[in-house]
Amino acid sequence: MRTSTSKPLHAALVTGAASGVGRYVAARLAARGTRVAAIDTDEAGLHALAATSPLVTPFVCDVSDEAATRAAVHSAHTTVGPFAQAVHCAGIAPLGRVLDQSTADFERAMRVNYLGTVHVAQAAVPLLVERGGGSFIAIASIAGWIPLTDIGAYSASKAAVIAFCEVLAAESRHAGIRVVCVCPAAVETPMLQGLRRDHPDVINDRPGLPPAAIYDAAERALRRGQLFSFPGRGTKALWRARRAAPVNLTRLLDTAIKRQRSGNAGPPRGDAPSAPGENSTSHRP
Repeated sequence: MRTSTSKPLHAALVTGAASGVGRYVAARLAARGTRVAAIDTDEAGLHALAATSPLVTPFVCDVSDEAATRAAVHSAHTTVGPFAQAVHCAGIAPLGRVLDQSTADFERAMRVNYLGTVHVAQAAVPLLVERGGGSFIAIASIAGWIPLTDIGAYSASKAAVIAFCEVLAAESRHAGIRVVCVCPAAVETPMLQGLRRDHPDVINDRPGLPPAAIYDAAERALRRGQLFSFPGRGTKALWRARRAAPVNLTRLLDTAIKRQRSGNAGPPRGDAPSAPGENSTSHRP
């Protein structure tokens, strides 16, 4: 476990805490001496995490359920104590071509990834305001900026998260709330490993970013007062190129990825935007 000299928070809320990025963040905060309210649908995974530290308190909750999320967040606030930071990592990654995927897949991606973010923010941010300020960190994806074939539903849901975070930051800045939206490429998590197994034609076997890189990037962004963070070598450059020439960049990347999948070139790097899986997840794709 990576340690840090950062001043420990009194308490924090982490979603998607049973695995992947969320589990890493929860364990890292607890190792600093922070009391952590850990939210996920995976009860067994939550209890395994809680067994590693007495500072972790599990709350079983599906973030796509507004009422359940509000109840869990308020219970966490009462049980763990007023938290200074909420880190929203829960998410899913349904893959497939947009004309082949069911409407249910699109609805599920939006309900979990986008509305899950909305539900957590609407429940947690007012509590942060009540305590005098704090930070809200959401894990989005570079795929929300650079949509590619086979990840259309996922990209659309993450684009919605990005837009939501930008508006949330503008509307809550006056209340002492700092918002960070982290937009990585592929992250090495159990979700990414499952996607490799189930979709070898879409997800390459090159290792993704370590979960530590995601929270490191979030903390840097908080220190610098930045809204967006792009961990991974070349990720920010891709974001800038997309803003300058969106259609050309998307076509270029799509062509390169198709060549890589067909075996005409080496596999893409772990920081390429072709593979989702940056989130820990409270669901399974």
